[in-house]
Amino acid sequence: MNDDTPTDRDDAGTLPDSSAPAAPADPSPAPATPATPATPGAAAARPAPSPVMLTIAFIIIVLLGIVIFQNLFSRGSGGGSSESPAMESLKADIETRRAELNRERIALGLDPLPGGGIESPEEVAGRLKNDADTLASLASSFQDLLARKEAQLDEVRAESIAALKDQKRLRELLNQANADLRAAMVDASLATTLKGDLDRANATIAALNEEIARLQDEPNALRAQLVESNRRRNELEARVAELESRLRRATLFADSENELIKEAVALFRALRRLEGASEQELTSAYSRFGAELRSEVLDTCDFATGSSEVRPDLESKLRSLPSEAPENAMLFVVGYASETGNVDGNRRLSSDRATAVARILDTIKRPEQRVQAVFLGQTDRFSATVPEENQRVEVWQILPKSGSPSPTGTSPGPSDSSTAPPLPAIPDSIR
Repeated sequence: MNDDTPTDRDDAGTLPDSSAPAAPADPSPAPATPATPATPGAAAARPAPSPVMLTIAFIIIVLLGIVIFQNLFSRGSGGGSSESPAMESLKADIETRRAELNRERIALGLDPLPGGGIESPEEVAGRLKNDADTLASLASSFQDLLARKEAQLDEVRAESIAALKDQKRLRELLNQANADLRAAMVDASLATTLKGDLDRANATIAALNEEIARLQDEPNALRAQLVESNRRRNELEARVAELESRLRRATLFADSENELIKEAVALFRALRRLEGASEQELTSAYSRFGAELRSEVLDTCDFATGSSEVRPDLESKLRSLPSEAPENAMLFVVGYASETGNVDGNRRLSSDRATAVARILDTIKRPEQRVQAVFLGQTDRFSATVPEENQRVEVWQILPKSGSPSPTGTSPGPSDSSTAPPLPAIPDSIR
């Protein structure tokens, strides 16, 4: 009995001059070795240790130190009933560390350690394994939650970038529209001013003609004034003609049926009604249009699938059409698309095709000729089995009715505008 007591006290390291926390810390690595393989979460996290796993390791070390100290303490306490002050201090320190450990376990979602009795190594190992499993599960849950949050953050970031791009594109379109509007207003104001100047010039010429009749004794001076007035009138007429040409170009694209040139309204309505007609009905209608509407197809241009680009051979052919048409004819361009793809995309594609052809014709037309473009979207009227046959643009020649003057405006008569439904909107990018 007496021989065991000193030996136990020496193993426990409870001498008064030794540090109390250092005694259980030295043997702690020895029992920690068998507990490590029993922790699947720790092995899985070994390539990238996380704060949670470090916390688990710290808890294991502290628990093992407590168990070893309790075992040594129980062996040492069998030699006598009295405890030294160092032992009392060590017990108090153990209880303090147990309380702190329990608070940390509760914060991590683990059950607190029971107080009082001494646990066997098997119980400690089992509890440590359960704690490790619980903490590993929590760590996995936290990592899954973090991954989901990161994915949501990426989605929000992508949506924000897309919204900024859309905002920038809309701002550019708005600025372009404002610039076009300001230019149109300036042109309209200048045209009004020049027309007023022309009226005043005509009034001056009339006054000079009267003065020539009165002053036959000054023919040379009056003739010079007349020549100067004629020169000024010619200049003003040229500027007015230029502005009228620019205004006519502004009416090249029809946003609604009300903006169509008067002669084109009837043909447009007739073509729109032919949707779904058979090949025989289409041929018969086109034959009647010559007599009823004074309209006929000058030429057609076919396009590749999904393209609105005019091929060089088609452009060369288009440049000869204005010279083949009468001086006062209207060149009416109608764009189509096949039913391949979606409806909105085909509407834009048919308008792009009509626009490309109309722009070429407008640059080479004869002085009294007018050009206007419109589109009818997707169709299968030309071929229900070969979609490529519907990817075309028709160039119509419309002659004014006999006895009617060649109008320069683009507004239809009252009977036309009263029942005119709107055309599909032409995209801003082709205006």
